Amino acid sequence: MTGSWGMSRVFRLTIVVALTGVLTACGPGGVTAPTASVPTNPIWTGLTKPDPVPEKNVVLSMPKDMYRHDGAPTEWWWHIGTLRAGDRMFGFELNAASFTGQSFAMTQLALSDVQAGRHYQRTQVYGPSPVGVFDVANWAEGDPSKDWYARLGDPSWAVGGFSVTAAGSGYTKAPDVKIEGDGSGASAIAVLDDKGGLSQIVLLKPGSGYSATPTVTLSGGDGSGATAVAVRNYVTMEAPQADPTKNIHVQALLVDANTLDEVTFDLTFSQEGRPFYVWGTGIEPSSTVENLAKDNYYYSFTRLAATGTITVEGVSYEVQGTTWMDHEYGFFGGSSADSRVRWLLQDMQLDNGYTISNAGIIGEGFKPEIGVSVDAYATLQDADGNLYYVASKITPVGELWTSPSSGNGYAQQFRVEIPSFNADVTVSVRLQDQEFAVSGAPVYEGTAGATGTFLGETVTGDAWIEQAF
Repeated sequence: MTGSWGMSRVFRLTIVVALTGVLTACGPGGVTAPTASVPTNPIWTGLTKPDPVPEKNVVLSMPKDMYRHDGAPTEWWWHIGTLRAGDRMFGFELNAASFTGQSFAMTQLALSDVQAGRHYQRTQVYGPSPVGVFDVANWAEGDPSKDWYARLGDPSWAVGGFSVTAAGSGYTKAPDVKIEGDGSGASAIAVLDDKGGLSQIVLLKPGSGYSATPTVTLSGGDGSGATAVAVRNYVTMEAPQADPTKNIHVQALLVDANTLDEVTFDLTFSQEGRPFYVWGTGIEPSSTVENLAKDNYYYSFTRLAATGTITVEGVSYEVQGTTWMDHEYGFFGGSSADSRVRWLLQDMQLDNGYTISNAGIIGEGFKPEIGVSVDAYATLQDADGNLYYVASKITPVGELWTSPSSGNGYAQQFRVEIPSFNADVTVSVRLQDQEFAVSGAPVYEGTAGATGTFLGETVTGDAWIEQAF
């Protein structure tokens, strides 16, 4: 582990200069971090099982810290996991995130239909108010006396996002985006990649009155050939104020970025047991005094009883399972190439009652190599809720899969060794192509399975793999 960085589950996107500095300050009602000292939290490197991290060392407070935090440069609620409908297996990701430090918000949605061998994915960026639709003060509830919510996009919007259908070439500046239909008011800006092609279209305003999806025309910019279409896109998350760890209702629409096939989600999640505070304390271990602008705060619900419906291209499946949610906020490194966070991560839900978040922080230029290990750290929680923060090791094994979209080679299996728990577990993806293939910022995230030994016993379980480098 090269330093005590917090884990960022999303990538940095370069938004055009026109948006920089537009975002207004957070409004009243958001939770603020206390100005309190942070207990020392050294990583355990011994070969025997340590004592748990004392509960008194946890700096977070539930349910208050489920809510939006004023002054946090980044904040998101991120649902992942494996759901089953009989013998059919689905991996999913539903993420709503704000990047106030970089003046945008985004949703990141994915579904892996394991039996069908299909992966659906979309990343959609929203521009900030007042010129854009993203209102940092109101996109998520910041008042713990009210019902909790986080919302990006809206089911009623005919223009909820865009798919770039051809990047074009030769652009020296972003082309103008014209949206035409029987409504009015929709607006967006284009973002170029580093090769002079169209990379993204950032939604500013959804407009109103459209009875059908409007057309998108791109003009100017000194290039040619770029095309795009408007799509619907939204994520809504809601939970009751009485206990927002229970009955978290999440609805989302995913229109695949490449095929435009639709997937809808209508899911309810309820946490069972104590929350999972990453590092055992919920705050990045090098912190000494709490500061939302400088520190990374991070907790998870790793035992969410999940039920609901996933509809894939018009076919609905009643699903259930035990899934995972991360709420992470605060500072996550810079946006430049040499300051952003890169990582390998494996989340595990084992059949012996342990849940594990295992992460290795990697440097610029890193590429996974079979048999080459990475020093890492693991947060573990046992069935009684006790938390441990210990050293570990990650080794890519098996083979690499090369993405036809990005050219990146991603490991398909990781050997995870946690000496203090006598753990040797192999985490293997269940579907090869689980990449968010965003131009200039690809990231691999998807469902996996775990098998191996832990505390001298054989274990299996569901898992999740991430690779960002």
